[in-house]
Amino acid sequence: MIKYWVWLALSLDIGSSHLKHLLQRFGSPDVIYATPISELKATFILSNSELEKLSNKSFAKTNNILSQCEESDIRIIPYTDNMYPESLKYIINPPAVLYVKGKLPNLSIMPTVSIVGSRKISSHGRLAAWSLAGRLALSGMIIVSGGALGADTAAHEGAIAVGGKTVAVLPCGINYNYLKTNEFLRKTIEDNGCLISELPPLEPLHKNAFHIRNRLLSALSLGVIIVEAGCKSGSLITARHAIDQGREVFVVTGKAGDKAYAGSNELIRDGAKPVFTADDVFIEYINRYTNIIDIEKAKKTSLEKIYRTFNSPAFCDDCYLNAQKDEDNSNAIKKIKKKIDETLPKNVQIVYNYIDNDVVTVDDLLTCGLPFEEILSAVTQLEIYGYIKAIPGGRYSVVY
Repeated sequence: MIKYWVWLALSLDIGSSHLKHLLQRFGSPDVIYATPISELKATFILSNSELEKLSNKSFAKTNNILSQCEESDIRIIPYTDNMYPESLKYIINPPAVLYVKGKLPNLSIMPTVSIVGSRKISSHGRLAAWSLAGRLALSGMIIVSGGALGADTAAHEGAIAVGGKTVAVLPCGINYNYLKTNEFLRKTIEDNGCLISELPPLEPLHKNAFHIRNRLLSALSLGVIIVEAGCKSGSLITARHAIDQGREVFVVTGKAGDKAYAGSNELIRDGAKPVFTADDVFIEYINRYTNIIDIEKAKKTSLEKIYRTFNSPAFCDDCYLNAQKDEDNSNAIKKIKKKIDETLPKNVQIVYNYIDNDVVTVDDLLTCGLPFEEILSAVTQLEIYGYIKAIPGGRYSVVY
């Protein structure tokens, strides 16, 4: 039976919305296979390209894909399989099959969130994606992302670092040579979750591949967290899919006027939920998943210690780990900082009062006594209110 599902998946256009209509009309792929093309055409359901492919009854390509999957230990999960995520069945254009490598969590019962954002993300954005993923994964939530560089990598690695589960949804076949630099990450994800694609193992990137893939990122999740999205970021496509699918959209806040956050801030203006800490996500789901989400475990674990010991390629760039103080900083005459607005949250006041140099990194603030996410939240708010400003190298300078 699985060969008929693969044949049907190959016969439908990528991202086609016709699968459910065909199944409602004919019941199963083997019946569709046996149906004369004239009868399929008479339904007025299918595109011309789909009708052409459905008229080809050869299993040559199908059998080749079945062999590839067997050789690479890739599981094929058809639409009617018990492990096929229930949430995908409710979107307009669910895939006929999913190709999965690794161990697929039961996404129909587990609370799942997607974290996506810029590929050219700042050090602050990476830390935000990493720490949010880590804290949410510690609670028992599954972290979904796209396996790309930047925010995706940080999200996957944040989940892996704390022993959590993560899923990468790829825009191409699982065995296709996509992002060679992230090959090790994909192998690590296999061991701590799985890789998913709706495309056969060796299928390359297609036109609009990311746009089509992004509907799955949002559909697999309860909500989507956007980290540092510019006005043309692909993350905004995922956010739009999420809205269309009735999912929550969360946004890590950024400074007004910062181009790197232009898309993010626009989402907040349009009603997305701002995120300062993992609590802003927990509050949406804890009552629905009381027996799964363990907030106490998530909060009692020291993420900064894990961050310092986890050898993450996402954090090995010179501009972050080797950030240097300005050459004249050590000899600078001490300036008097602005008086902090005492109506701001206590954690913001604590972080600001802890800053004793003109230029700091987030690493410099880790010993202030606050949890990792609260420090990140405070830094973001200090930027927003004009007490500090971001400068190259993942650093922040005090505004006097």
